[in-house]
Amino acid sequence: MSLRLQLAWVIGIMTFASSGAAMAGVWLGNHDLSPSLLPMLVWGVAVAVLSAFTGFFLSRILINPVDELTRGLVYLRGTDRSLAELQLPKPQSRPPLEVSQLREGFSDLLHHIKGLLEAREATYAALTHDLKTPMLASIRALEYLERTDDLGPERRKEVLHELRDELGRSYQLVENLLVASRLEVQKPQLEVVNLRALLDDMRLRYVREAERRGIRLQIEGSGQARADRNLLDRAITNLSENALRHAKKTLTLRAGEGWLEVEDDGPGLPMNLALLTQPFRSVQLRGVRAGTAGLGLYVAKRVAEVHGGKLESLDVAVGTKLRLSLG
Repeated sequence: MSLRLQLAWVIGIMTFASSGAAMAGVWLGNHDLSPSLLPMLVWGVAVAVLSAFTGFFLSRILINPVDELTRGLVYLRGTDRSLAELQLPKPQSRPPLEVSQLREGFSDLLHHIKGLLEAREATYAALTHDLKTPMLASIRALEYLERTDDLGPERRKEVLHELRDELGRSYQLVENLLVASRLEVQKPQLEVVNLRALLDDMRLRYVREAERRGIRLQIEGSGQARADRNLLDRAITNLSENALRHAKKTLTLRAGEGWLEVEDDGPGLPMNLALLTQPFRSVQLRGVRAGTAGLGLYVAKRVAEVHGGKLESLDVAVGTKLRLSLG
């Protein structure tokens, strides 16, 4: 049963009951009126018809703002307008407070959906741009190896190392995108994680690259936390790679109870961390290679947030110190 029919029933019954009670009071109060059956029956039918008409008429007036909102939503579903032009049509008359609040809620939801779709399109565009750079570099390295026959062993190693780096950047970008997508749809699988052991794994993973760059990689502290180990590994990997890329002489990975820190002696953050942690924001930063910071820092921040913690930049005399707390 529709809401309009329910309202019509309620209004009709209330009208019939009130009219019947009023007429019964008049009938009983006047002793000169004889309780004849036919007049009472005619009167009852007339009151029933009047009550039905009143119920239908008033329910139509009350439901009209809701019907107008429904027509607006149907219009949005079938319109061919672009995303930027989508908005609820203006009401023909000022709706009641409750319907106005409902319209505002739908408008806010539509605005939120617009933002999500625009962010998705921007993400896809930035991903395409960031993937193209290392992929093109990889293709050029392969072409160079193919057409050059007199490469010495040292030069060949250099080119292969550059090729590995470019493919590694592509892989890390795809990994971060997958993790970012997972963070939006899945809850973290919590377990007790030995943070010192996690940092030791990081050291083994990057010690050779650090030595090649002339950077001293050191581990400090220890601690535990309830966390999703895979997500935490990805977050610290992102922070470590960014720090290793910008460090001059020293990179320190530090652990405590419920937190991890990555500190380097590089030039420091190029701008506020809140801006850097916006996905793909780094493509607009001078001196920051596309695809190397924006999504990685965003994923690290989201990993901290889904664990009830945060990613913050701590004051340090030289370089950058980022702490990832886990609540």
